[in-house]
Amino acid sequence: MGLFRGMALALAVLIILGTSPHVSENSTQNKDGIKVEINPNLELFAVLYILAFNGSDYFITAPKGYINDVLAYFAPYRDDPAVKYIREVFNSSLPLYARDNEIAEFSSRLALLGYLPNETDLGELELLANFARKSDFMAFYEAHRSEYERIAQPLVKYLECAPEEYERLFGHTYESFRVEASYSLHIHPHVVFENGTVYYVGWLYYKNNVAMLSYVVAILHEFTHPFVRDFLDRNFRTFENMSYYLWEVRNELPTTTTYDPAHYGSFYTYLNELFTESIAEYIALRCGVPRDYVLFKSKAMSAMFLPFGNLFDEYRTAEELNETLYQYAPTLARHMGCWATPGNVSAFYRKVAPVVEPNVLDRAGYLGKLIIVYGTQNPNESGNEYDRETAYLLAELLRETYMRLYGQAPSIVVKEDANLTDEDLRGNLILIGGPVANTITARLNENIPVRFAFNGSWVLRRNPNAVKNFTAFRITENNISVIPLNSPVPSVVFGVVETIRNPWNSKEYVLIIAGIDRYGTREMSKWIQWQSYVIRGETYWEVGFYSMR
Repeated sequence: MGLFRGMALALAVLIILGTSPHVSENSTQNKDGIKVEINPNLELFAVLYILAFNGSDYFITAPKGYINDVLAYFAPYRDDPAVKYIREVFNSSLPLYARDNEIAEFSSRLALLGYLPNETDLGELELLANFARKSDFMAFYEAHRSEYERIAQPLVKYLECAPEEYERLFGHTYESFRVEASYSLHIHPHVVFENGTVYYVGWLYYKNNVAMLSYVVAILHEFTHPFVRDFLDRNFRTFENMSYYLWEVRNELPTTTTYDPAHYGSFYTYLNELFTESIAEYIALRCGVPRDYVLFKSKAMSAMFLPFGNLFDEYRTAEELNETLYQYAPTLARHMGCWATPGNVSAFYRKVAPVVEPNVLDRAGYLGKLIIVYGTQNPNESGNEYDRETAYLLAELLRETYMRLYGQAPSIVVKEDANLTDEDLRGNLILIGGPVANTITARLNENIPVRFAFNGSWVLRRNPNAVKNFTAFRITENNISVIPLNSPVPSVVFGVVETIRNPWNSKEYVLIIAGIDRYGTREMSKWIQWQSYVIRGETYWEVGFYSMR
C-alpha cells in the first residue's frame, strides 16, 4: 500500500556530517558542479543487503531482474561474514522506522569514502571491503553501468539551474552538489554537507517520468537543507514566537509527529523542514518541473507542514524586490504572524490543509482504536459476505503494517453497519462498500466529495460544493495534470477511496472505501495513499485534494 511506504519513509531527514569525500568514475557531472552517480559503496551495501534477506525485504527496491542477477552472481558468497554482519545489524525484527534510520546512518559513512577496497583503517567496514575483493564486485557494477546511467542522466537537466537559484534566494551558493545513491536499496534521502560540497545520499530508481520528477524534488530538498539551516541559525528568533503552527500539526497528526522527531521534534526542526521543502519545490518549478506536478506536491505537503502553499508568493515577492531571504526574513515573519495566531491556527489549518487518507489511521494510532464497518444491505447476501471478507483482510493488513512501522497497533474492530453505536459513530471509521451495500455510506453519500449516482448503472461524480479548495489531478506514467472538476469520471473504474472529517465528531475522520461493485471495493482497499481521494481503473488514475472546516 502506498500509504505505508510513505509513512515509513517520511519518518526522518537526517543531517549527518561525514568524513572525507570519495571519487568515482561512474557519474554524470555538468560544468556547474552538479554530479549524479550510483555510488559503488552504496551499491555494495545494497548487494549485501539483498543477499542477507534473500532478495525479499521492505527496503529492497530494485527490479526483479536485477535482484536475480545479484543472487546469481554472488551465490558463492551468501554465507560471507559481510552478509552475516548486515543481517545482524539491520535485523528484520526491528520496526521499520528504526531500520530506516539505521540504513541512513550507515549509508552516510559509506557515501563519503573512496571505494572501500582502496581505503584503509575501515574498522568493521573492512568486512565489506573484503567481500568486494573476493567477489570482484566491480565486475558486477561495471556490467550494470548502463542501467545506472539511464537512471542518473535525466536528472541533471532539472538540477543544473539550482546553484543559480540558491544564489538568487540566499545570496550565495556552494562549490558543488553531488547525488550519491543506491540503485537497489531504499536509503532514506538525507543530506551530508562537507568542505563546501552538498551531498544527497539516498536511493535512485524509477520507472517513469512522474517518479523521476519525485526524485528531482527530493534531491533539491536535500540540497536546500544547508542553506535553510544557515538561514535559521541567523533568523530563528524572528520566527520563534510562532511555534503554534507546530502545535497544530502535532494536534492533527499525533502519530506521525511522535515518530518523526527529525521533522517535528522542535519548532526549529519544523521550520527547517517547512522552509526546505517549500523552497525545493519553488526551485523545482523554476528549473522546469511542470507546474501541475509542483501543485500536486504542494497540496500533499500542506497537510504535514503549515503554512505551505502561502510561501511560494513570499519567495516570488522577495525576488521581485531583489532581496535575498535574509533581507526578506522580517517581512516573511510578519506575514506568517498574520496568517494565523494562537487563537485561530486550528481554523487556519482546516482552511488550508487538505484532509488526507492517512488522517484516519494516524488518529486511530494515537487514540488506540479503529473501527472498520462493512455493509449488510446488499440484496445479494454473497455481496455482504464478500465485503465482510474485505473488511477482515484490511484489518489484518493494517495490524501487520502498524506493527512493522511502530512495533504496536491500535485495537482494530470490524463491525456490521447495523451494529454501530452512537459512540462508534464519533470515532475513526473505515467504511467498506458503497451506498447500496453500506447504510453509513448511504447516509453520507449526497454530501461527500466523490459521490455515487445511479444513471442506469452506478457511476462516480465529483461533488466540489461539499468541500473547500477541491483540486483534481489525472496521473499517468509521464504526467500529472489538473483536470476540470465538471469533467466526467470514466464509467469503467473500480471505485473510490476518500476521506472526510467525521460529521458526528469533526476531530476524527471517516475513510470510505467503495467500489462500483464488491470486487471494485476489494481492489480499492489497496489504494490508501497520501491524498484526499483516489479513483482507480484499469487504465485510469485520478487523485485529488480538498479541505473541510
